Amino acid sequence: MNRVWSQGAALAMLLVCAGCGDEDTTSEAPAPSEQGDAFALNKLDGKWIRIDGKRGDHTHRFQWHREGDETELWYTNGGFTKRRMEGELRKSDWRFTERLSEAESAKWKSGARSKARLFVKPKPSSGGLQVTEVTVSWKDGKESEKPKGSFQEYVPFPEDTGFTFRPCDGALFLGPAATSAAEAAKQLAEEGGPFPGHALGASIPVGIHMDAAADGDPACRFDMDLYFDDRPAEGEGGVAQMKLPAGEVVEGKRPWVVPGWYAPYSGNHHLQVYRYRTCDGGDRVLLGVQCIEAVLQ
Repeated sequence: MNRVWSQGAALAMLLVCAGCGDEDTTSEAPAPSEQGDAFALNKLDGKWIRIDGKRGDHTHRFQWHREGDETELWYTNGGFTKRRMEGELRKSDWRFTERLSEAESAKWKSGARSKARLFVKPKPSSGGLQVTEVTVSWKDGKESEKPKGSFQEYVPFPEDTGFTFRPCDGALFLGPAATSAAEAAKQLAEEGGPFPGHALGASIPVGIHMDAAADGDPACRFDMDLYFDDRPAEGEGGVAQMKLPAGEVVEGKRPWVVPGWYAPYSGNHHLQVYRYRTCDGGDRVLLGVQCIEAVLQ
């Protein structure tokens, strides 16, 4: 069987949740399939999407990410928020726990917020993964888990569908704060962060000014790809907004600015700028991802 979803995968979602919690209680690893070790716990890389009935639900998706000895999931679980989930390989599954910043971790310890945790195990019979989510709170000096429903079925994400998965590395600004570093600093001082509101239209200023020295060799080329609601952005006439050049460095700051982002759609929308460096003879290297959830009206 190929690693694609069949109708039998949807029926699997009716089964009772099993195998979640702090302890790994399953005595044996999942049985091997006719695909050999394609579903071994150390071979579950790739992008995955939740099945809702007989349809894929792109609002719930994740990508396996490995760097050195560490394994993460980049997890979108509704809306536009993407969570970094720290992986722990256990006897018969993976346990992924949301990584929190120092400030958010303090909130968690105070009881002001919870964090997400996933238990992921292969399900070769359906060509997918069995995923159980719990919320983790801090109570009486220890963790407390609360299940979020029964397990869900995830299957490989279609390769020709260009959704983003990577969590954001930093912010973006709108309007005058996007085109002026001084206005951005003023907005941070007054608002505590980028102001998300802006009139919708065919020419919305979006961007940020960043330390050019941190980007690497100034002789390299710097450009950006744009994404709107986690899909490749298009300008008027459907023109793909890819490999747009960054601005010239001024007083040590490189402007990653789109003076006219095409966004004539009201409501909440997610704007992402993927920043790249390309040096002569080298690959195009991702420097970071800047984001804002804008309120356009």
